[in-house]
Amino acid sequence: MNRLARFFPPSPRLRAASGRLRAAETGFELSMTDLRRAALEQVDCHRLLGIALRASLQPPVLHGEGRS
Repeated sequence: MNRLARFFPPSPRLRAASGRLRAAETGFELSMTDLRRAALEQVDCHRLLGIALRASLQPPVLHGEGRS
């Protein structure tokens, strides 16, 4: 608490504005967390898709091949 706040208490408008700012910051942080989570899920999906595509391009392995 700064020295001026003791002599000049915050007005109701200032308190309301501070509350709205805190709510906006919290909402922004939550949406950034959701965005990061969605981006990571997207990357994971692409990685799994890449693995599946590479596997589908490999020639099939025939069991017993090379044995006499």
